[in-house]
Amino acid sequence: MPTIAYLGPENTNTHLAARKRFGSRARYVHAPTVDEVFHLVERRRADYGVVPIENSLEGAVTHTLDRFIDFQDTPVAIHGELEEPIKHYLILARGVQWSDLKLVFSHPQALAQCHRWLSTHLGHVSLRETNSTADAVLHVLQNRSVRAAIGRRELARQHRLRAVPVPEERENKTRFLILGLGEPKRGKRNKTSILFALKDKSGALHDALVPFKNNRINLTKIESRPSKRKAWEYLFFIDLEGHETEPRVTRALRVLQRHTTLLRVLGSYPMSTR
Repeated sequence: MPTIAYLGPENTNTHLAARKRFGSRARYVHAPTVDEVFHLVERRRADYGVVPIENSLEGAVTHTLDRFIDFQDTPVAIHGELEEPIKHYLILARGVQWSDLKLVFSHPQALAQCHRWLSTHLGHVSLRETNSTADAVLHVLQNRSVRAAIGRRELARQHRLRAVPVPEERENKTRFLILGLGEPKRGKRNKTSILFALKDKSGALHDALVPFKNNRINLTKIESRPSKRKAWEYLFFIDLEGHETEPRVTRALRVLQRHTTLLRVLGSYPMSTR
């Protein structure tokens, strides 16, 4: 029985994504932070970890990106990915009218993703950020008459609360990473994630990207983050289609290395099916 660490608590988006990937026979351990998920895998207290990496509406989950920057010698590699649709609900006590609400609690990502709807329908309420959508529901239980939360329908069922669907104006999906030790399994279609720092020279980013164009490699994501070592110095994350052992990918990475001061392959792993 594998042990799966996930960014918790239970019935949050990451937990439900992990259960969909690993099923009911796995043992699940929730961690309060992305850093703790990494630690559990690094210490072999969990076989795999599941963390969010980006949302289609709000962009990158910076805590996950920064963990790869802060601990560049971690043995953890990306073993896979999940792409899941996100459906939010307004969670409140039964019988409570929207006009009675004074506070809405949720995780910052959920509040941001529902910002337009909240502004239109609950513009009179104050918003409060919590560590998770599960924590938000606990705030509702403390004062059911004037509080609501944004979260999964499963959280409402768990506490016998009412769940009102929040309509989606745009497609809302979150991509999750599967973290593990050792070499990831290879799939029919693969993706490779890399982290690199550029030499300080004119046109460095252009020169770094040319090898991918020359080898006809599709880049599906590029993200920059501060290096935390020097002001205005950045590290770059790139996702590319293909496995690092494919000749075209190997050639591109070899040329890329000439233009970098740091290059690390975070994992070559099966691409999620959409």
